[in-house]
Amino acid sequence: MYRFIPSKTVQMIRFSSLLTCVCIAGMIAMTANAESTTPDGAVSYAREILPILQQNCVACHRAKQAEGGLSLETVKALLVGGDSGVLWESTDPAASLLYTRLTDDNDPMPPEENTVGAKRLTENQLTRIRNWIAQGATIDQHSGADIDWQPVPETIRSSYSLAVSPDDQFVAVGHANRVELLDSRTGKVADTLVDDQLSQSGVADVDVIQAIAFSPLGDRIATGGYRTVRIWQRLPNTAEVPPALQRASGPVAFNPDHTAVAIVNAIGDVEVWDLESREKRISVPASASVADVAWGHQDSFVIGYETGDLAIHAATDGSPTAVLQLDHSIASVAQSPDGHTIASLGTEGQIRLFESQQPKPIPSLDAVKDATSIVFTSKNQLVVGSASGIATVIDHTSGKALHQFNHESPIVALATSHTNNRIATGGSDGQSKVWNLDDGKLLLTLSGDRKSRLRIQSLDDDLRREEAWLQTLEKQSEVLKKSLETEDAALAKVKEARENASKALAEKTKLRDETAKQIAATKVKIAEAKSQIEQANQTATKTEGLIATNKTQLEKTTAELQLLEKQAAMTTEEPAAKELANRVAEKKTQILAEQKTKTQSTEQLAAAKKLAAEANARVTAETAALEKQNAALVAAEKEVQAKQADLTERDQALVTTTKTRDLASLKIPEHQNIIRLRKNELGELKYRHTQLTANAALWPSVTSIAFSPDDLSIAVVDAKGGVRTFDGQTGAPIDRDQLSDSRSATFSSGAQWVDGDRLVVHDPFGPPQVIALQHRWKLIQSIGGIDSELIADRVTALDFRGDGESIAIGSGTPSRDGQVIIVATATGEVLRRFDNVHSDSVLAVRFSPDDRVLATASADKTIRLLDVQSEKVIGALDGHTHHVLSISWKNDGRILASGSADQTIKTWDVGTMQRIRTIGGFPDEVTSIAFIGDGTRVVSSTANGQVRVHESSTGAQVSATAAPGDFLFATGITADGTRVFSAGQKGSVNVWETEGLKSIGTW
Repeated sequence: MYRFIPSKTVQMIRFSSLLTCVCIAGMIAMTANAESTTPDGAVSYAREILPILQQNCVACHRAKQAEGGLSLETVKALLVGGDSGVLWESTDPAASLLYTRLTDDNDPMPPEENTVGAKRLTENQLTRIRNWIAQGATIDQHSGADIDWQPVPETIRSSYSLAVSPDDQFVAVGHANRVELLDSRTGKVADTLVDDQLSQSGVADVDVIQAIAFSPLGDRIATGGYRTVRIWQRLPNTAEVPPALQRASGPVAFNPDHTAVAIVNAIGDVEVWDLESREKRISVPASASVADVAWGHQDSFVIGYETGDLAIHAATDGSPTAVLQLDHSIASVAQSPDGHTIASLGTEGQIRLFESQQPKPIPSLDAVKDATSIVFTSKNQLVVGSASGIATVIDHTSGKALHQFNHESPIVALATSHTNNRIATGGSDGQSKVWNLDDGKLLLTLSGDRKSRLRIQSLDDDLRREEAWLQTLEKQSEVLKKSLETEDAALAKVKEARENASKALAEKTKLRDETAKQIAATKVKIAEAKSQIEQANQTATKTEGLIATNKTQLEKTTAELQLLEKQAAMTTEEPAAKELANRVAEKKTQILAEQKTKTQSTEQLAAAKKLAAEANARVTAETAALEKQNAALVAAEKEVQAKQADLTERDQALVTTTKTRDLASLKIPEHQNIIRLRKNELGELKYRHTQLTANAALWPSVTSIAFSPDDLSIAVVDAKGGVRTFDGQTGAPIDRDQLSDSRSATFSSGAQWVDGDRLVVHDPFGPPQVIALQHRWKLIQSIGGIDSELIADRVTALDFRGDGESIAIGSGTPSRDGQVIIVATATGEVLRRFDNVHSDSVLAVRFSPDDRVLATASADKTIRLLDVQSEKVIGALDGHTHHVLSISWKNDGRILASGSADQTIKTWDVGTMQRIRTIGGFPDEVTSIAFIGDGTRVVSSTANGQVRVHESSTGAQVSATAAPGDFLFATGITADGTRVFSAGQKGSVNVWETEGLKSIGTW
């Protein structure tokens, strides 16, 4: 819960920075009271034991890495113990597994060689654990208020965080637990962020500030400390009104060196006050109502009266040196820097010039009939603004008109710079313009205000990004159409192949079936032949039996015939002989019949044998044919199976190709819907841009304008009491204020800088108003808190969402988990929570340019992409081999760059979630990284003080420089991409030009 190194990563800090960090930790981390025990002598688990365990044991004994089954991360886990049992069961330390393992020299804990920096416990630490166990091992709890936070000396100024405001005005830099706001142009401290509720004065947190973020409009700052995010708002500051101006009730004029001021008091007299001593020097009774006072020369001032009189007075004692009487009422007066020339502007637009108190007619001046304002730019030059919108520069020595500036609307105010040859014109169109007096060229147009300018710039970025996305999407539409055509062609080929396979299967199936029929027919023939053989054999057998019987019978009959013939030969008696003869004849007939039967049977036997032989021949032939047919059937079956398998494959291919084609077909309307939504969003952005741009141009008429003493700022007052300040070098809006009484902002009003911070606005009809143009930052909201459980630990990363209404916070318990939450800026309400996306502290969070995705980087070496709306992890970018310390989005929202303690930069394609490139060659950890403007270049800082610029598209180094001897932690870059700021262990801010990394200075 409390660590002794306040940097982003323990492992990355080398010995040189470790010394500073340990010194800081010794003063700001949780410390014990003088006796290191509670008042009653009991050892406190929360104050004494827990820090020892966390510092030396928890890295290896935690929920996600419980070596030996032991976790010391929570009280519950501590009481359960590990695989070897509970850590203590009695008040006997010698019987305690915890104490015996910590004091075991044979198998020391922590091990002598470990990768987490854990050390063997000291005798003092072991004594505390022994005493704690002996006292009953009581588990006491504490809150953040129990921590004995020690003040951080102002001499400790190490910087772990830095941010540049979106309007490029400020650089916010943390120095330990202090935060300073530096003017980005000069490096001067513009303000400090102070929480008056803290016991230590002048600080923003009790702990080191490791994260700072500006809101998109630059009007709020978020700082991250211990379990706390503070929101600071840029608010108008109450101006100290000099005593002289408190008495003023009309025009005001400062002498050239701003040491004195002339005012018109409530009765109408003119008083001169010393600004340093705050004492009135002189008082000049008024002869009439004062219209204006001019003090262009140190030794004299001029009073213009509404009655048309001009009175010149000595600045030392107020004595009048001359009174000039005009033939018209006076609206305003001007005095040249040398005091020899006075100009008056009449209420009807006429101008009168006096040189050495004598009228000096100049035709070029007399020609101006609609003059609205006058100002001397030098002892010889007078600038006249007119209602026609023309400002004329006149050399009153020669009487020549040198230049004319066309403001393009009636000019109502003029101002000249102090240190360079410039003139500002303010028009009724609400715009102010700055011109070069030498050549008459327009230098700057001052319009809008800071917030509207930032909103327009943001919309410009959104428009460019959306238009680029639409171009990409339109190109993808063509790709999708071609893909569909390709899929249609592929599907047609697959269908054709499937049809051919089906036909081939049908042909082979038909051939197989015909072969099967032939086999069946052959088998029938064989069966018939075999039946014939059987019948023939039966006939032959039967016939052979008949033949044998017939033979026997023939032999018997022949024998009987022979016997009868013998008897007949021997018988002579007629009757007997006749009978024998008849019997012989019968026998012969019988023999003939039997011989005929024999012949027939023999023929029948031969026929049966012949039939059997023929049938056998047919069986042999058909059997041979059957074998061939069976072989043909087997082959046909194989071909059918092959064709069936081919058809099955074709069917699957058809299903797959159809699905692929259908998906390709579905992608087109889905893609077209995305394009529709994007076009609608682009239309909305264009509408908002048009409205905002139009509104930004609709400012009330300018009533007065003034350069600051150093010319770095220009103040513009409008007819509705609005006061806008602009950067005198770039024309960028700085701030916008409002007069409490807009009646001071009349067309006859004047504005002058009291000093570099205060502006006085006055008119002839009432008291002037003094406003502080340097706003102050005030604490308006604290999110979380030391005693709150909202934020797990030190806040290590912050980023505002695009509308500034919510902010992402990165924190987490080191080596345990990473915490990412998005909270409402105004209320601190948790809007989104992403748990368990990292296994170690979150070191960077960045919203994508379109605010749809939050990228987070962690000490667990990974980057996660989180969908803000669905609260889902939509991408994991893995590849770094050490802590990821910084991330930055390219302005198109498609590429993310990351810097790591593994001494590399990696770029990632967010669409494909693939690494694009690794940029190596760094001599030390890459501690910060940022894309430069809208381009592809990235600037980075390293732990050995180097700053480099790389071309991310190629990985080539463009330029390099260094802050010798410094350990740089943070880098910031202006929105326009022209300057780079870095800070680190030394606490100084280094400034370079982005182009070539040329040094601007060190603050």
